[in-house]
Amino acid sequence: MRKSSSVFLAHFGPSVIGNPGSRLRFLFLPAREACDRHATYHGHLVKAEILLDRIAAAQTAGLRAVAPALDDADEARATVKPPRDLFSPTTLEYRRWYTPDGSARAQPLTREALADLLGADGLSPREALDRATHRSHALPAADQAWLIRRRSLPVQQRPLNRREFHELVDALDGAWQAPAGAPEVTRHNRRLALQVATSLAGMLDEHVAPPFRVEALNEAFNERLLVHLRQSIDAFCRANAVCAVLLAGPKAWFAAKAARMRAEHQVALVLSTRAHSSGVGPRAGNAQPAGMPRAATG
Repeated sequence: MRKSSSVFLAHFGPSVIGNPGSRLRFLFLPAREACDRHATYHGHLVKAEILLDRIAAAQTAGLRAVAPALDDADEARATVKPPRDLFSPTTLEYRRWYTPDGSARAQPLTREALADLLGADGLSPREALDRATHRSHALPAADQAWLIRRRSLPVQQRPLNRREFHELVDALDGAWQAPAGAPEVTRHNRRLALQVATSLAGMLDEHVAPPFRVEALNEAFNERLLVHLRQSIDAFCRANAVCAVLLAGPKAWFAAKAARMRAEHQVALVLSTRAHSSGVGPRAGNAQPAGMPRAATG
């Protein structure tokens, strides 16, 4: 057997931290025949390593490495400008992409910026945000910035969106199912798959339904996700204390409180999933932000 030529950096995630410069690699079975009878299994390993290399590259660049709630359609909404005459100037989609004089914006307005624009029209902050969320394709500022930056990178350096997250999950499920008669390969690759599943959960700030078909991988994923979200709540509590000390003002205080409440909700979702899970949960494609657009009209 041999180790793969692709490398997986040891600093990939909190559960995979090792000695500086060390490498973690999947093990491959011998392939002496012209037709590799283990080709399907090896395909899972290669796919996993390619995607793990991309995660490592994204982390090195300081980017969020995985975003299971964002897909290719979201990227198009943030980067593909529609024709000016596709919408009436009174619609939110037109206002998101074009100024009142018809000039194209360098980037579309974010959800927050569009809500501010509606607030200037006289809507209350709550109603303005509700309209920006549900009656346009506007994205939160952090998500839009991530998608635009992701699109600008070479493919091999891009962080993973929802589709690619699923591809990695499928590859790890496949890596777990090592062919019989290779106990060393089975032990090594299963251990690595568990470490990666744990590390993936540590990168998420939102509830993701158990994504794996393998129960052991789901358990590792859920345990780490729960710990990580609880740590996020502790961080928000400290942020609240700092805001109080620095007198940052009500806006900062409410923002920190909202973030903490969101994290607590995510923890509740994880606990609910664990309580009602029959062992293998639904696919993580359900990790979709609340409030999908009803229509692209104002």
